[in-house]
Amino acid sequence: MADAQTKPSDGKGKAFFDRAEEVADTGNWDFAIELYLEGIRREPDNIKGGHQPLREVALKRTAQGGKPAGMIDAIKHGGGKKPIDALYNAEYLLSKEPGSAKHMMTVIKAARALQTNKLTNWISRILLEVQRQSKPHRPTLMLLADAFQEIEEFASAIAACEMASLMKADDGVLNDRLNELSAKYTIKKGQYDKEGSFTKGVKNLEKQQELSQQDSLVKGQDYLRKQVDRAREGYLEATINPGKINSFADALLKTQDEGDENEAIDVLAKAHKETGAYQFKVRIGDIRIRQMVRRYRKLLSTGDKAGAVAQAKKQLAFELEEFTDRAENYPTDLGIKFELGKRLFLAGKWDDAIGALQQAQRDPRRHIHALNYLGQAFARKGWFQEASETYERALKAEMSEDRKKDLYYNLGDTYEKMGELQKSQNLFSDLAQLDFNYRDTRHRLDAVRKALDEAGK
Repeated sequence: MADAQTKPSDGKGKAFFDRAEEVADTGNWDFAIELYLEGIRREPDNIKGGHQPLREVALKRTAQGGKPAGMIDAIKHGGGKKPIDALYNAEYLLSKEPGSAKHMMTVIKAARALQTNKLTNWISRILLEVQRQSKPHRPTLMLLADAFQEIEEFASAIAACEMASLMKADDGVLNDRLNELSAKYTIKKGQYDKEGSFTKGVKNLEKQQELSQQDSLVKGQDYLRKQVDRAREGYLEATINPGKINSFADALLKTQDEGDENEAIDVLAKAHKETGAYQFKVRIGDIRIRQMVRRYRKLLSTGDKAGAVAQAKKQLAFELEEFTDRAENYPTDLGIKFELGKRLFLAGKWDDAIGALQQAQRDPRRHIHALNYLGQAFARKGWFQEASETYERALKAEMSEDRKKDLYYNLGDTYEKMGELQKSQNLFSDLAQLDFNYRDTRHRLDAVRKALDEAGK
């Protein structure tokens, strides 16, 4: 726990808060911010007296043309030796740029270090709402999930994880975490962790079944339908409120019914037309892709391979158009560049794929994956020298064994096409020692060795 020096006691910031309020009434925003921050330094848990009015002043300052902190100012207020100093500096930068998700994340980290649960909860909820109303950022959502879980705000942690799950379907790790959070939320809400409460819960089985159904990741259709109806009511009250729109769409999508998904598409299309917010168009694309994936799997499961191939081609054409449009609207998003480059590669558009993937490789999270696709695009063009050097560059990084095996195979294949048979043999030999049954490695190794023998003769 934080000690008295790093976590000041309550009540000592009142004089500063009172003076800050007086100064704010005169419109001297910067001085008011300084006073609020001094009060927060002494009373970091005071949301109502310190953090909330500070944010109101910061928003007013920005609305009247106030600028974010300059580079020197930002360096001066970066970090802090003590948790309370880190919080002071983080809130200073946020007060100068109250819409910055980056600065909100810094405040959350400082609040967690200081173990101020009230502040962690307050600022995390603000950032979660920002994520709902803008283009979601997966790492931000996972940080929020960690923060909420740490203070046992499991419902909010689940909300953050569910938003993240919409960005990447079939994420086993995330699904496991959602199950864990759902169980913890049920336990906390049902008070099963208290002595004797389980027996009491059994006696009120009907109530506990309703609670379990409400908080379970796999919810019953009756409960989901009630959620849809409740979300629809909120949406109809404010049809241009981004939060209400997204909540209604979320409720419809959770039923996994195609009719509800189509209604969600209509709602989002209307929102996009009326507000011009591109995030709604992105969500429509994600829903359509999910529907296409489901149709492809159904065709495959029924043995209709020709139908599945036709569906896959239709899906690729749609995704190619979708991610091209997203890249135009979010030109600096390297994640979108990677997704576009991958689909350009699959469509056989090697030159365009190379251009997109060369940009995407700058993303540390996708660096190796992008280089792997980039090497394959060069190889498909017949540019084997460029392909081999790309694979070699990728292999210098730390990576999982599965990714290494794929790069070994592709580089070995490229060396063989270049006539570098000894290098190809070495790669396929290393790969065979890693995983003898990986693809057709053993046959490729036999073929390269045979070619070397023939060349020797």
